[in-house]
Amino acid sequence: MDLFKELVNSEVWKLYQPYFISLIIGGLIGTEREFKKQREKVPFFGGIRTFILISLFGTLSAHVSDVFGVPYFFYIALTSLTFLVAVAQYLEGLPGLTSEVSALITFTLGALCYKEEFQLAAFTGVLILFVLSFKEQMHSFVKHLTLEDLYAFLKFAAVTVIVYPLLPDQNFYGVNPREVWTMVVVISTIDFIGYVLTKLAGERGVLITGLIGGLVSSTAVTVTFSSLSKVNSALTSEYAAGIVGASAIMFPRMTFLSSIVSPQFAKVLLVPSFIAFLLGIFFAYRIAKGSKGDRTEVKVQNPYELSTAVKFGIFYAFILFLSRNALTYFGNLGLYVVSAISGLSDVDAITLSVTKLFKTGSVEILAGVTAVLIAAFVNTVFKWFLTFSMGSRELFRQTTPGFIALIFGEVIGVALLFWLK
Repeated sequence: MDLFKELVNSEVWKLYQPYFISLIIGGLIGTEREFKKQREKVPFFGGIRTFILISLFGTLSAHVSDVFGVPYFFYIALTSLTFLVAVAQYLEGLPGLTSEVSALITFTLGALCYKEEFQLAAFTGVLILFVLSFKEQMHSFVKHLTLEDLYAFLKFAAVTVIVYPLLPDQNFYGVNPREVWTMVVVISTIDFIGYVLTKLAGERGVLITGLIGGLVSSTAVTVTFSSLSKVNSALTSEYAAGIVGASAIMFPRMTFLSSIVSPQFAKVLLVPSFIAFLLGIFFAYRIAKGSKGDRTEVKVQNPYELSTAVKFGIFYAFILFLSRNALTYFGNLGLYVVSAISGLSDVDAITLSVTKLFKTGSVEILAGVTAVLIAAFVNTVFKWFLTFSMGSRELFRQTTPGFIALIFGEVIGVALLFWLK
C-alpha cells in the first residue's frame, strides 16, 4: 500500500498519468466502435487500436506543443488527422460520419488529458459512448416523433432564447420573473427527458410503462390506467401496479427538483421521500408479481408545448406569491394550507416555491419539508380518489394498500425528521 501511495505521488506518475487516462478513454470509445463493426459486419472507420492511437496522439501533440513552445504543432497534428480521416472516408465511400467525427473528438479528449482536465475528458467520453451505443433507440425515438412534437420543441426553444433575456431580473412582490422562467425551463426539460424515455420505451410491460410515465406525470398514468381497467379487467393487477409505481416515482422527482434550488433542503427531504418511494415500489412489485407482462401505452402530452410551459410559469409564480404572503400573515399554518391546495393540482410548483423560500431564509427547513410532503400527501390521496371515480372497483381495491403504504412512508419519514431534530 505504501509503495502504491509513493507511486501515485511520484513525478513519474504525474508525467504518465495523462497518457494512461487518455489510453482508457480512447480504448472505451474504440471498443464500442469495434463491437459495432463486428456485430453489424459492416466496415467503417476505426476500431479499438485506431481510437487508442488517436487519443494518445492528441495527448502527445499537446505535450510536444507545450514542452517545446510550439503551439502550432498541435494545430498541425489536428489538421493532419482531419486530412487522414477525410481520405479514409473518401476511399471507403461509406455513408455517415459518426466514426470519423468521433475520432476527431477523441483526439481532442487526449489533449484535454494532458491539460489534466480529466473530469471534463471523462464526462465527454461517456457522452460519446452514450450517443454511439444508443443508435437504434435514437433512431426509433425520431421515427415516433410527430410533426406536433417537433413544432412544440422548436417553439419552446425559440421563445426560451428570446424571452429569457428580456424578462426583468428583479422582484415584484417577492416574485422574480426571470427566476420563474428559469424554473419553467428546468421543469420542462425534466418532463422532456421523461417524455423521451416514454417514446423510447414504446409499449412495454405495464409496470415499466407506469414507472417511466411517472417521470412525466403520475396523474396522467393514473387517469390512463384507471380508464383502461374498465375496458380490460383481465389486466387490473398490472394497471394497479403501474399506478402505484408511478405515484412512488413522484417522490424522488420532488427531491431532485429541490436539489436544483437547494441541495441542503433536498438532503432533508430525501429521508421521507426515500421511505415512501421504497414502500410504494415494494407494493407495486407485489401487485405486479406473477403478471403476464402485457403491453400498454400511456398517453403523455408533449411537455414542450408552449402553452403548458406558460401555464406552469403562471401557476408557479402564483404559488410562490401565495406562499410568501401566507408565511408572512399566518406563519407555517398558512404555508401548509397553500401546500394542501397546491397538491390537488401539482407538486412541482410548491416544491420549487418552498425550496426557494428556504434558500432565502423565509422558512425553516423542517417546516418547508413538511409543507412539500403535505402537497405530496394531498396529491397521493387525489390519485387514490381517481382510481375510485374513474377505475373499476377491483382497481381501487388493489391500489389501496399501495397508496396507504405511500402515505404511511411519508408520515414515518416526517416523524423520523422531527425525532432526529
